[in-house]
Amino acid sequence: MIPGSICVAAELLPAAEFSLAAGSKVRLHFMSRRVVFLIALAVLVLLGAASAPWTLTPGGLSAAVTEHLRDRYGLELAVGGRSTFALLPTPRVKFEGVTLSVPTQSLKADKATLRGELRILPLLFGRIELGEVALSDASVTASANALRSLDWSGFFKDRENETYARRLVIATSSVQWSDLPEAELRDVNILVNWSDAEDPLYAVGSAVWRGEKVMVDQVSFDPLRLASNELSPLALSLSAGFGRIAFQGEAQFGADPRFTGQSLISTTSLRDFVRWSGLSLPFGPLTQAISIEGDLSINRRRISWPSVAVTLGADKLDGTLSVRLDMDRPVIAGTLAAGAINLSDFVQPLTQTRAGSGAWSDELINLSQVTGSDLDLRLSASKAQLGRVRLGDMAASILVRPGRIEASLGRADFHDGTLKGRLALIAQESSIDVKSQGVFDGVNIATFLSDIGQPRWITGIAQGQFAFEGSGATPAEVMRQSQGRSSVTVKQGELVGIALNDALKRAEKRPLSASLSWKGGRTPFDQAQAQLTVNDGVGELVEARLNAPSVSTSLHGRVSLAERSLQVKAEVSPMTPSPSLAPALVFDVSGGWDDIAITPEARSLIERSGAARPLFRPEAPLATAQ
Repeated sequence: MIPGSICVAAELLPAAEFSLAAGSKVRLHFMSRRVVFLIALAVLVLLGAASAPWTLTPGGLSAAVTEHLRDRYGLELAVGGRSTFALLPTPRVKFEGVTLSVPTQSLKADKATLRGELRILPLLFGRIELGEVALSDASVTASANALRSLDWSGFFKDRENETYARRLVIATSSVQWSDLPEAELRDVNILVNWSDAEDPLYAVGSAVWRGEKVMVDQVSFDPLRLASNELSPLALSLSAGFGRIAFQGEAQFGADPRFTGQSLISTTSLRDFVRWSGLSLPFGPLTQAISIEGDLSINRRRISWPSVAVTLGADKLDGTLSVRLDMDRPVIAGTLAAGAINLSDFVQPLTQTRAGSGAWSDELINLSQVTGSDLDLRLSASKAQLGRVRLGDMAASILVRPGRIEASLGRADFHDGTLKGRLALIAQESSIDVKSQGVFDGVNIATFLSDIGQPRWITGIAQGQFAFEGSGATPAEVMRQSQGRSSVTVKQGELVGIALNDALKRAEKRPLSASLSWKGGRTPFDQAQAQLTVNDGVGELVEARLNAPSVSTSLHGRVSLAERSLQVKAEVSPMTPSPSLAPALVFDVSGGWDDIAITPEARSLIERSGAARPLFRPEAPLATAQ
């Protein structure tokens, strides 16, 4: 059947009107249709021949393309496979098994397929110019240092006088860096478009780096302005499964490159990003979701956010940030303020200093994971939470140096009182020096015990100070070698769970049965105070006393920081002791910190018993034998 289009064309031809018989007219119409069909068929054959690729010989067009790449781009082309040419839909060439390289050895692509789209007008005048270049299935090796040393400024400026390809496509390729062995890129797909010298350059693409697919959502800049050391609009956006980086503003290259604009850096887990990228960031392994957004300024010496919003988890902080680049190590500095902030992730290692058994951990302390970059941060918050500790109106600073962390709490509201303190962790050759000190005043000790998950066995308003230091490779070693002192005073409080007044009365009336009925009730007191001196992980109680209106209690004994235990005696006496009775009712306070047992001492009860008291009198000396 004759195609419909050919039939239409045939119908448009005027029929021959001669004085012939009707049969002759029919033959003329038939011959006209057959001629049109043959012409159409010939056109289709020509179109098919123009669309089909023709195999090229090593000379001719292949040599012209090779010369064009060398003269215009400085690229050497070696073809090891088939070379073809097709005319339609646009003139194009294809080279298989090519090696494409730069003589400076900065870039080389092997085993690739090169496709080039030829500009039509230069082709009509016998010249070869590529309008589009596509490189696929290439194995690319490159040198970052060598690429940086190329004359990019001159290359971009030549675009004003020479015609370059307006589009570059790289597909399903890989890139290996000779001077960046850990930066291998796989499954590289890139599209670069630069239509005209006066237009911006655009690029999009993707690549797999370290097992993660990284998307180049947008790259846009004006190459000619950058090459002329003028300000150019710049936009950059990268994204991956764990986060996104975006910059938009103005940039200038040259002797003093700089950028000003806005930025957004966000990650769902900084911990995963640090592990994936290999970058060392302060407290990076301890940080989850974080984003940094605000005005950005970059030059050779500094990256700074003069106005920045930092989102840490669900908390938002405002202030300033900067990164100094002219030091041996990058230095991150900033001042941030928040309404509320949860810092529990950052103190989590302190809560993991105990093993599952409850004893101090024997795992090595490693500061290198969290001290990769220097940090000098000042932080304030109306409310702050550090694990089970809650602070109000907090003003703190954090300083990180190689193998060193210093945290200082300038002041904070703490359970109706105030708290100040300092903690320093310093890495030595084979151990960690730990130093801590603090001062607290007006603290409601009952609510403090409740917040840290301890029984509220005492109430009142506490004040005191502490200073401890130790050294060791593990938390257990640090506690075994700890030294220090502390003092605490609690005023206008109560002991909960024991009524010492009632205990003394019961002991006076029925002392031998008092051990069965001493628990319960409360003991109000005016003041309780204690001092603890620590040497080699063992603390000695000094001047520990509780004064109540009718009872006086003194304590003496030891507290083992290394073993997390205590062995203390509490001697309870009435304020006006009876001369006929023993001076004190004694309690043994002993056991582990998590399981303290309080029991009356049997001897003190027996001595209060009139019937049993003679059992403890000194025996009379035996008469000398005559």
